[in-house]
Amino acid sequence: MAVFRNLDNGEKTLNKKRVIILAIIFSALIFISALMQTTFLSVFGKVPALTFAVSCAIGFIMGGRAGAVSGVFAGICVDYLGSTGISFSPIFYMLCAYLCGELVGWFLSKNLPSFLVYSLILGLFKEILTAIYCGMVSESFDLWKIIITLLIPEYFAYLVCAIPAYGAVFGINKLFKGKKKRDKRSY
Repeated sequence: MAVFRNLDNGEKTLNKKRVIILAIIFSALIFISALMQTTFLSVFGKVPALTFAVSCAIGFIMGGRAGAVSGVFAGICVDYLGSTGISFSPIFYMLCAYLCGELVGWFLSKNLPSFLVYSLILGLFKEILTAIYCGMVSESFDLWKIIITLLIPEYFAYLVCAIPAYGAVFGINKLFKGKKKRDKRSY
């Protein structure tokens, strides 16, 4: 939401140049993370949901709307680059990134430890959805085997990737953040 507000005069204005630049950079970041996730990235022997972490970080830092848009784009990139066709990833990513952006001020402040708490919760939600999906498509469903061999390593791999995702989004946002008039003055 900070992108859409000019805090100097209190009115909502749109800094179009900054929005376009950030949209292009974040789109490239999501596409690169989707390429990494679908081709060679492996942590603890499992593929972490790097694009999920990036879209949640965008939602956390930039707000719910930006998170929702980035979540849809991230889900589409992962589905098509991973050759799975269409699935529920765009909807799920959109919902989680939107909630991450909308709930950021309610319970915890906007910083890295707060993002990690949200990541813990959203990662658990993602793994529950993965277990449900495995149960729907598997002929012989052994819940404990899936939890031990798939869900736990995938969950911790996601948590390891959440910190660099937050750092990248935070750094990009800080790099292109506009200064207020009082900050531009020289003393």
